[in-house]
Amino acid sequence: MAKRIIDAHFTPKRRYFENQIGREFDFSAVTGPYEYLLGALSGCFVSTILDFWEDEAYTSIDVHVEGEKREETPSTLKHTLICINAKGIKEKEKFREAVTNASRTCSIYQTIAKVSEMEISLSFED
Repeated sequence: MAKRIIDAHFTPKRRYFENQIGREFDFSAVTGPYEYLLGALSGCFVSTILDFWEDEAYTSIDVHVEGEKREETPSTLKHTLICINAKGIKEKEKFREAVTNASRTCSIYQTIAKVSEMEISLSFED
């Protein structure tokens, strides 16, 4: 499905958006637009890694993402750090290549990279 649809609703008491199946996601003091953007980045990035990883075994992939906003307007991200901890990876070099390829082709990564310095940290656990 290429087309993605989100409907957002804002009232004095509640701010949220919902997806096509009606699942609701609240905007709050700690889960606002930038948290959702960074969450979208982590999902898109791992999905793209897995496109390149192609049926190779792994136990889990944990992603920690940090975004630092600019002080000046527009307050886009100026630095974005993606920390990936991959567990159960036997072919580590092949996985590194998948991460590198994902950084070149992940659409959300490439969109954010237009305004932000991007940094990737990769670690492995057996």
